[in-house]
Amino acid sequence: MNDILNKLYYGEINPSEMPPPATKRYNENLKTICSIENKLLELYPDCKELLDVYTDAIHIQAQLECEADFERGFRLGTQIAAEILKPFE
Repeated sequence: MNDILNKLYYGEINPSEMPPPATKRYNENLKTICSIENKLLELYPDCKELLDVYTDAIHIQAQLECEADFERGFRLGTQIAAEILKPFE
């Protein structure tokens, strides 16, 4: 079996377990998120639990979107591969 298929079958490939991108844009956005969260907690310390629940819900939503994007990308890649394998007319 193809090496990539073996890795996929045996669970050795999991894009969600890869580290986040170490780009300037990613790091700046992460700093912005942390800064806003800290400011909100300073302004509304009694809302920590609510902010935690909200943050968890946002993370779940982002994960669901990532899963759907991965599936669409995988399907698109498969369609591209199938198109490449078609004989020339």
